[in-house]
Amino acid sequence: MKAIALSPRRGPVRFGLTLAVLIALLFGPVVVDLIVHGSHGLVSSAWADEDDDDIEKPENIEILASPIFGPQSLPGGGWGEILVRITNDGKKPYKGRVVAFGGLSAWSDDEEATAHASFSAAAGATVSLRIPVRVSDLNDPAIRVFDEDDKKIHQQAFVRAVDNRTILVDVAKTSALGAALRDTPVGARFDPWTGAMHGSWTAGTTNSTADVVSPAYDVVTGDPLLPRRAAGYARVTAVLMRSEELVRLPPLEMEALATFVASGGTLSIIITRPEDLRAPVLVSFCGDAIRELDATDATRDPVVVPVPNPSSPGVSGRTLPPATSPAAEVEEKLKSYEGGNLVPSLYGGSAPYGLGEVHVLGFDPQTKPAVDSAWVHLRMVDLMRRANERMSGVLFRPGSPHGYVSEVRQQLDPNESSRWSILLSALLLLGYALVAGPGNFTFWRKKGQPLRALVWLPVMSLTAFGSIVVIGVVAKGCSGRARHLTVIEAGAGMDTGTARRWRGFFVPSAQELDVHTGSASSILGSEKTGGRDETLLDKIQVDREGLRLEAVQLRPWETMVIREDGLGQLGEGIAIVGDTEEVEVINRSGHNLVGLVLFLPYDDPSHAETLFIDRLDDGERVKSDDMKQVKRVAEPFTTSGPLGLLDAFDFNVARVHDRLDEASPGLHDA
Repeated sequence: MKAIALSPRRGPVRFGLTLAVLIALLFGPVVVDLIVHGSHGLVSSAWADEDDDDIEKPENIEILASPIFGPQSLPGGGWGEILVRITNDGKKPYKGRVVAFGGLSAWSDDEEATAHASFSAAAGATVSLRIPVRVSDLNDPAIRVFDEDDKKIHQQAFVRAVDNRTILVDVAKTSALGAALRDTPVGARFDPWTGAMHGSWTAGTTNSTADVVSPAYDVVTGDPLLPRRAAGYARVTAVLMRSEELVRLPPLEMEALATFVASGGTLSIIITRPEDLRAPVLVSFCGDAIRELDATDATRDPVVVPVPNPSSPGVSGRTLPPATSPAAEVEEKLKSYEGGNLVPSLYGGSAPYGLGEVHVLGFDPQTKPAVDSAWVHLRMVDLMRRANERMSGVLFRPGSPHGYVSEVRQQLDPNESSRWSILLSALLLLGYALVAGPGNFTFWRKKGQPLRALVWLPVMSLTAFGSIVVIGVVAKGCSGRARHLTVIEAGAGMDTGTARRWRGFFVPSAQELDVHTGSASSILGSEKTGGRDETLLDKIQVDREGLRLEAVQLRPWETMVIREDGLGQLGEGIAIVGDTEEVEVINRSGHNLVGLVLFLPYDDPSHAETLFIDRLDDGERVKSDDMKQVKRVAEPFTTSGPLGLLDAFDFNVARVHDRLDEASPGLHDA
């Protein structure tokens, strides 16, 4: 079992907020990687690619559908959620099912990656379905709606998200902030939204511009309809929300939002009621009750105006006017916040949460006078820039595009451990050719019985054939096998992290099986093999228990890899505490850590250190002074952007491969 732990914090090493990156490889019977570290309307339209003649639209049934955060929330190759609202104005209950699919195959007429959800709308009622969809790399996703007799009653296509857009979700019925911020260059020195293909993102300098979207609202409760799975936030950078709506979120929506933040996202909260400062939700995000302060100097500090990059295609030249101080009407309401992990910041108060960040805003950018303030606009764009750059330390975001995971497949494929059988079979055939041919005939010719060689020839052939069959059976086995590899990313001390699990299924004969998610908030789908004519025929059933991948086709002697994005438990977490002089690692994860690498960048990248220890059992702790100094796993480098220079690190654990293999043979390859 192996585990890797990373903490992306930058700055001085201090208690609870360390500058270290912890990489631990946990050894055991199961292979596990652990890494600690505008309001849019719902529209109905015909699908242009298909004739509407086969659609039988029922009376008194209205169907409205849209991506949950609008068309920009469905990343090509990744995951999103589609909101489908079905209103029954009739006098009888109405039942049916909704099928969402990522697109049509480029090589056939098959629908790729379908998700199926049943519905039942009572007379005079409206039902809302939030359906996860795995979007095609090349084609646009769509939905089809069928009644209980399997007659098609609605179909609708959607567009995929475009690159070069940094998305802020403004949770409001009408976003007044959108008009002020849209098409403004964000100016991030690390931009995760400059393009992806087959899961590989291309980081740029200042390519993306701001976009502001808003969710739909429930017509009955008046609450926002947010994703029920963290994968629904796959294309989102930051979320802006009022505290009174945040504390009312249902459990599934709250878990999805918290997972989004813990996996590198950013949540900005507007305090609208004094009692919300002590609400359990805000205490959980900030670590303790929040205290309101008069605006501090940190909140008044000026913000650099993002400058467009003229070499970036399709980027607007629009810039925000400079504003070094707030207007009087904004100044008199300006606040700062502290408490728990929260410290005063440019935005009011800021606190880390997992790999992401929570901001409690000292102003209300959704209402006047702040919504019209250039000073506030600059801060909101800077908040989006900061959110983009924070993602540079995240390996896997829930719902991010699928890729060709050849290295993962090698770890899960039993064929990779049976290469010896090919060599042994080749040697056996070579020996058979020498013995059964010249050896056999020469031997019997010397005996004066040359025809006897023909008698022994089939015996030798059957023996060689049987030996090769036995080798194949021993190498591949007669029963199916399943392996899994899990990567969990979490901040230091967090007891829960975002998990990406790969499961490899290997069978000796063709068969079908169903694969379930580990929780209701997880998503799953098959990984690509890299074949040119590959079509993803995943069939996902959506119900209250979560997602279920149905009728997975397993081929004999081939490994099928299924990916799941969800949550992973770390016991009481892996804590990194200390100061600039000494750091201590405390393992309370419930696992024994093997091959532990501790990276300390400090303030000066040239003084960065990499420390190593062979093993740290559960419940034990180790000080940095007691660890061995080894080659650095990260080399510092500097990249430039319109906002200045950015110090970064190029991480490569292979630089300490010899140490890893000493701790556990084969650990580096895994």
